[in-house]
Amino acid sequence: MKLYQDQFSEAHDQPGTDRPARMILIASTPRCGSHMLGHAMAGSGVLGVPYEYCNPANMAEWQRRLGTATGPDTLRRIMTRRTTPNGVFSLKAHFEHCGPMGGFDGLRALMPGAAVVHIRRADVLRQAISYAVARQTGVWITGQEAVSDSARYDAGLIAACLDDIALQNALWVSSFREAGIRPLDVFYESLVADVAGTVTQVARVAGVIGPDDHVPAEAATTRQSQGSRTEDWIRRYRADSRDRRPGLAARLRRRAARLLR
Repeated sequence: MKLYQDQFSEAHDQPGTDRPARMILIASTPRCGSHMLGHAMAGSGVLGVPYEYCNPANMAEWQRRLGTATGPDTLRRIMTRRTTPNGVFSLKAHFEHCGPMGGFDGLRALMPGAAVVHIRRADVLRQAISYAVARQTGVWITGQEAVSDSARYDAGLIAACLDDIALQNALWVSSFREAGIRPLDVFYESLVADVAGTVTQVARVAGVIGPDDHVPAEAATTRQSQGSRTEDWIRRYRADSRDRRPGLAARLRRRAARLLR
């Protein structure tokens, strides 16, 4: 994986504080629109700078730059650099990114009282195809350097991506229920249709603005359209998958065991 270097740019550093007044966790899965939401929130200037700090590859680079030894210590240091002047710190994470923080409970302990935004995609097959393409090309967001110039149709890979998305969403929901958390549910399709409205909704739920206030925001990233390739892969996958998904429960159990270590 080639790092998205812009995450580490000092241009995103803020005055910071050791004790953010408010925190926001964007709970996501790959290719669900969380980059679009996070960058729009960062551009607002009042909702922190929610990047994937806990992604293991990003965390390793932060540790190298900051000279820290553990995930929790590193995240605390990041808070001092990426908390907006109004006292808001935010981050986005896939469920598997909780590991370096000591699991979901460990991340919650580092972000006490955080407002939680659970972002998903209604069309999960399109999400899985986008995920499969990104895994082959290495391009997860516009501007990231590719590791491959092309992606090929692979029904098995798309099935694995579907499994991963389903499992991570299920683990998020289960964790929220166990912790008594009622997240704000956001869908990619609604975000694309109304970026400013979605960001305003997040700000209200987090208590950053009042019920009648609005946050001016716009998309800072562009959709990575795959055009006719997506439509072709949808047709092919639906034809291929009619009788080819035995053993789903076993695959999910194995994947869950790895995520919950």
